[in-house]
Amino acid sequence: MAANLPMQASAAIGAPPPGDDREVLSRLEAGRIGSREAGGTVRVRRSERGGCFLYGPYWELPEGGYRLGFDCRAEAVRWREQPVLGVEVIVLDRLQRAWRDYTADELAGRSGELLFEVPHEISLEGRNEGRFEFRFFHFGNADLRVEAVTLTRLGSRLDAHSPERRWRMLGRLETAASGRRGPDGAVVLRQRSRPGRVLYGGWPYLRLPGGGYRLSVSGRAGEPRDPSRPVLALEIVANSRWRGGAGGGAPASAPVRREFAAEALANGEASVDFAVPEAFSLEAGIKAPYELRLFHFGNAPLTIDAVDVTRIEAGPAAAASLPMPAVHPLGRKNIVIIGNCQAEIVWQAFNRVGSLAAMFDARYHFVRLPPSLHEFARRDLARCDILLVQDLRDWERFPLRDCLSAGREPVRFPGLRLASLWPFDGWNGPSDPEATRREGPNTRFPYLDGLLARLRTEIPDREQRFQAYRALEWPGIINYHRRYELERRELEAMDRRYGIAIGAFILDRFRSRRLFHTTVHPNREVFDMLMQFILRSIAASGRHKLPGRFEALLDDPQVPVHPKVAHDLGVSWADERTLYRNRGAALTWEEYVRLYIEHYG
Repeated sequence: MAANLPMQASAAIGAPPPGDDREVLSRLEAGRIGSREAGGTVRVRRSERGGCFLYGPYWELPEGGYRLGFDCRAEAVRWREQPVLGVEVIVLDRLQRAWRDYTADELAGRSGELLFEVPHEISLEGRNEGRFEFRFFHFGNADLRVEAVTLTRLGSRLDAHSPERRWRMLGRLETAASGRRGPDGAVVLRQRSRPGRVLYGGWPYLRLPGGGYRLSVSGRAGEPRDPSRPVLALEIVANSRWRGGAGGGAPASAPVRREFAAEALANGEASVDFAVPEAFSLEAGIKAPYELRLFHFGNAPLTIDAVDVTRIEAGPAAAASLPMPAVHPLGRKNIVIIGNCQAEIVWQAFNRVGSLAAMFDARYHFVRLPPSLHEFARRDLARCDILLVQDLRDWERFPLRDCLSAGREPVRFPGLRLASLWPFDGWNGPSDPEATRREGPNTRFPYLDGLLARLRTEIPDREQRFQAYRALEWPGIINYHRRYELERRELEAMDRRYGIAIGAFILDRFRSRRLFHTTVHPNREVFDMLMQFILRSIAASGRHKLPGRFEALLDDPQVPVHPKVAHDLGVSWADERTLYRNRGAALTWEEYVRLYIEHYG
């Protein structure tokens, strides 16, 4: 959850000087698919489930134009005419700055590149938190090897005409039994093929910024039985989680639909314009996938060569005159959740548990709300029925408190934490100012170590520093026994304040079971207890179960527990041999600490 780390004072963070390249690949997080190899190369196999396999590094960037360059090799390509890789530049998980997909031939023999611009309002100079994220998507069409990613600051604004944003979707769509794929990915249907849906979906899920779009189909139709009847229909549906398992019990929108005769397909006129409404846009802060559907009427043989979505107008206002997927009056209550990264996971639970998504339309905002998101937050607060606020001191300084309706009291929920196992963590005391100065606000190690920072100034030799850290016999080390006693009282006080037993559960079991992965990331069992308390607080009846893959939101990264701290506090599950998940790798405590020392010198 690096995107939600505490904000730190920063200089020009992460951005290279004009004309210079900044290495990026080692700073990217690995997803649940793919793996890192020796030397840092990231590989994902064709057989792995499509999706995002690299993301990060959440840098704040100076104003101007940039080039994101990358070396990616595609092998064992299934359909050479279809894209194998997608690359996105997005800010704060809402504001898409650039998108492009690439075929294997477009990647062959040269580096790929994606140009984007940082406008003043979300730049470092604008003093507006704009954490830029680069995402790499695997489409299941080839083995991929990403060998390098670099960021080049061009030093000036790009041309006024931004690059076209086009999503080539044919290779990402599912094929019904009546369709047959050719070697280039084209889909062929015989005239006698069973009428009905022939192509549908779009994996990985297609999510779009607000604006106007054109869905176009290229192909050929044979001689129709009845020239007056259509041979093909297109539909666009919003919020359609057609593969299931992504959560979201809210129904899909009513589709935008259009039918075409054989002549329209022959003349290249098989297209439909549509608008992405605010409710189903990336900017809205919800995960509302768009599904594309193609229907065959059995009136003529068809060959589908391409299915493309192209942005034709930017912004929701520009698309006001276009048809859009109709938003159902769902009768759901609107919830706004405000807090830190733990509150964001609460929001994910509301969206991923189908029974909850059918009852609530949940939106999330970081408690230290950046100005670039003020307008989105104002709209959400104006329409919210329930305001859920994490119990944080930062809430008193939330910039839009004056937007709350008179008399509406927020529903408070506790922030869960366990500091005793990580007494040197920057979340719990002195941090590592040198690491922050060099790399903040998004450091290579998102959980900085205050003791290692101090020993860096007092013990220049790295091996001696590691041994001193291992022994914990250096003068002035925090009394972590005392820290535990303070935390015990804090957890007991939390239980009394909220009428819960989560603190008692943690105190009774943290020695024998891994209940927390970091200071602020509980495991699924503890998080489920928090969710049950929240649901009782808002009178959400029924049984709501977190999906099986929900743990993935909680357990990476895992910060190692110092073996001596574990021993002295009677923790039985953590020792020198315990493995911790970090950026897709499994590391022991010693491996993790040595990497930290090596990186920060």
